[in-house]
Amino acid sequence: MLQIGVYSEPPIVEVKNKKIISEIKCSINETPENITRNIKSSINRDLPQVIPHETQPDKVVCLVAGGPSLSTTFGIIEEKKNNGVPIVALNGTYKYCFDRGVSPSAMIMLDSREFNKRFVEPTLDKCKYFIASQCHPSVFDKLSNNETYIWHCAGDTDNEHLLKEKYNDQYYPVMGGSTVTFRAIHLLRMLGFCKFELFGFDSCIMDEHHAYSQPENDEEQEIEVVLGDRKFRCTVAHFQQAKEFVQLVSTTGDHYELSVHGDGLISYIIKHPEILKEAA
Repeated sequence: MLQIGVYSEPPIVEVKNKKIISEIKCSINETPENITRNIKSSINRDLPQVIPHETQPDKVVCLVAGGPSLSTTFGIIEEKKNNGVPIVALNGTYKYCFDRGVSPSAMIMLDSREFNKRFVEPTLDKCKYFIASQCHPSVFDKLSNNETYIWHCAGDTDNEHLLKEKYNDQYYPVMGGSTVTFRAIHLLRMLGFCKFELFGFDSCIMDEHHAYSQPENDEEQEIEVVLGDRKFRCTVAHFQQAKEFVQLVSTTGDHYELSVHGDGLISYIIKHPEILKEAA
């Protein structure tokens, strides 16, 4: 397991098709109006908020993202589950784990679109659900009889007034970037975890873009990213995620441990810290 230090700059990369890259923006995948509507609905359900917990330096968690390497590393997840390590699923990995005999300890969702309600089937009595306030009302409806906690995205200045009014300024926004994995790391840090084992966190395409079917991403344009001695097939979103990952490592003030399983772009960055140092 590698302890991540703090570096000041992102790694040096070469990207083919710079016209596409020049147009990269960290954008939302839903209209601001719909996000506001979702937040108004969710905060009126009076669900318990995620609140900060005391840090436990030896507290380990497995965080399961949906990248294609998940299929080759799932045996490790089974071993971790059998050894009592919490398994936290993101989006479609919830059902992926369940279908393969691993019931997640918790599930985290960020995406605000309605189709994400399919990711919380079936509901599990012993699973805790951490759902962002911007998620669609249909997700909360499906979880009405389950242990569900609400959390809020930092940086959503358009809707801060709703949260301040509802919670009298007693709410705890979760930092992160454009992907649920980054928000999940900060959310779990808030819950006291310091050691993370990440699965399916690739930020690149292998045979497929996900370990499971997700047709919403089938038509995304590919680019080639060259990092060190490796070439990676990525979408623009993948490249954005990789940049955000380096920023996460560079700007997080407190230390934690990350172990990234698989052979994707993020794993390469983790296994070659000299690339980060060269850019510093």
